[in-house]
Amino acid sequence: MGNNQHKTVNTVEFDTPVLLIGGGFWDSEGAQPKVDSFPTIICADSGGAAAINAGITPDMIIGDMDSFTGAYYGKVIHLPEQDTTDFEKCLYTVIAPLYVGCGFLGGRLDHVLAALSVLCRYPEKTVILVGEKDVCFLCPKEITIDIEQGARFSVFPMTDVCMRSAGLEWPLDGLDMSPTTQIATSNRTSDGQVTLSVDKGDAIVMVPLAYMDAVISALTD
Repeated sequence: MGNNQHKTVNTVEFDTPVLLIGGGFWDSEGAQPKVDSFPTIICADSGGAAAINAGITPDMIIGDMDSFTGAYYGKVIHLPEQDTTDFEKCLYTVIAPLYVGCGFLGGRLDHVLAALSVLCRYPEKTVILVGEKDVCFLCPKEITIDIEQGARFSVFPMTDVCMRSAGLEWPLDGLDMSPTTQIATSNRTSDGQVTLSVDKGDAIVMVPLAYMDAVISALTD
């Protein structure tokens, strides 16, 4: 669990996937098909203003509310604690089978790094972050993704990582990866399917935005 593990939290639960919107840069027009496909939209603090300015009405806003500006008359979950980011507040407050986040990979670099760190602290939750060009997620212990041959496929270790792969042009087997030594970005798929097996550590997988549906299918099936 994340930094909230010693806090008493009143959670909200959904049986269907939720879309999380953050305050970082995101292409609201390009994201509209994603918005339309999610029954529940939850904003992280300033993400509420970003959504409202884009003509999107969130079902609720969660955060310490130090960045939200504008008028909103829906449900607000105000969490004033400063030990976590607003993105993490959304994750520990909301229970859902899948979280897809827009607006967490653009904008300030420290916010991007914080969001990737949060993914590693919540391995029990299925979270996909959507950027302008890519989607990323915490690699589970085992995953198989149907993705066309020649597609860009990056793996970035967040800790010391040992893993195995099938379907990559440069296999990951036998590599001792870490943020300060060996990483595995800008790899390519050598087949129409990639399988990853993690023996140790936490790694973020990044693939082009075009394969978002394939990622969702691989993580939820």
